[in-house]
Amino acid sequence: MESETGCSSESPVELKRAKSKTPRKPKPKESVLKQKSPAEFFAENKNIAGFDNSGKSLYTTVRELVENALDSAESVSELPIIELTIEEIGKSKFNSMIGLIDRERVDEELYGDFESAKAREKRLAKETLKQETQAKNAALGKKVKELPASKGIKGRGETSFFRVTCKDNGRGMPHDDIPNMFGRVLSGTKYGLKQTRGKFGLGAKMALIWSKMSTGLPIEISSSMKGQSYSSFCRLDIDIHRNIPHIHLHEKQESKERWHGAEIQIVIEGNWTTYRICLPVSKNSDAIWESKTLNIPPCVLKPSS
Repeated sequence: MESETGCSSESPVELKRAKSKTPRKPKPKESVLKQKSPAEFFAENKNIAGFDNSGKSLYTTVRELVENALDSAESVSELPIIELTIEEIGKSKFNSMIGLIDRERVDEELYGDFESAKAREKRLAKETLKQETQAKNAALGKKVKELPASKGIKGRGETSFFRVTCKDNGRGMPHDDIPNMFGRVLSGTKYGLKQTRGKFGLGAKMALIWSKMSTGLPIEISSSMKGQSYSSFCRLDIDIHRNIPHIHLHEKQESKERWHGAEIQIVIEGNWTTYRICLPVSKNSDAIWESKTLNIPPCVLKPSS
């Protein structure tokens, strides 16, 4: 209904609402050019380099370090002598390495993993009964299912921490080049060469990236070249976003052994049981190799005595 003056009876608020119903075209978003460093790219796509999970990462780390040692010894026409050590690190020791202090529990019942004596006795009795049943079924030739890991025992899929050390008798590395050789992705000495085990300088750097992401601990490198009266020591990690080495310590030390080669030590998260990384062990001077072992010829690794 219109008033006597001929104006509309609709209020200004209603007119505003009617106008607001008309669709508005969205403003075009401004495109922003972004860049990623090579280290950041491979950190986000670890599966490209074989670091899909903790089990495969341990396998790949050992393989890459040994392959680098083989190439280094081959470059100086030396018969490879490689010392490989894999040490599992307990939780309390790892906490002390990263600066955490273990505290004694005042009241055990407040924690989620608390188990009373009665509940523990009941659980152990149940597990014993299952084991006896399995033994009977196995004796009768029946199919036996694998029992799940019991409480308090490390399961098949549970991760742990390992210190991997690899020492070789190869060429060694120049003192000033060590930080870039380990702390800068896609930097290496094999570009342009053919028939080499590695080319892009990615393997050892990916192990360092995995160490940075899983433990936060730096890598330690000792190296000495033929004719040098000193050995180089470097402790570093990597700045993933800028793809540059973050040096903790880099110094020259007196070399009493007069050796040549490199020794690399790294602490990573891994899972030993998932991929069953089997290394040569001493048994009547023969190396035992199982299935799913490292793809390394037995002749290049000397069994430990």
